[in-house]
Amino acid sequence: MAVLFSDGKKWNLDGPDGNIKYWQDLRKGPRSFFSRQNGGGSVVVWAAFGFKGQVGLSFLDGRQNSPKYIETLENHIMPFAENTGEQNW
Repeated sequence: MAVLFSDGKKWNLDGPDGNIKYWQDLRKGPRSFFSRQNGGGSVVVWAAFGFKGQVGLSFLDGRQNSPKYIETLENHIMPFAENTGEQNW
């Protein structure tokens, strides 16, 4: 039996990725440090590995919904699985 582990990480291109810290000097008024214009954009990096090797890093475009994830599996995991010679995935 073959086992494969995969994961992805999304980074926002113009601001925090959910790790938000805020500090304000109470002697001064609040300030805005950045604001997003037109959405800002993001990038998703995805990779997988198993006992028989690794699938290279992939940079995924757009939101990852079910059809996009199936496309990712077809384009990256299926070729890897065929090259390993394993039959029981």
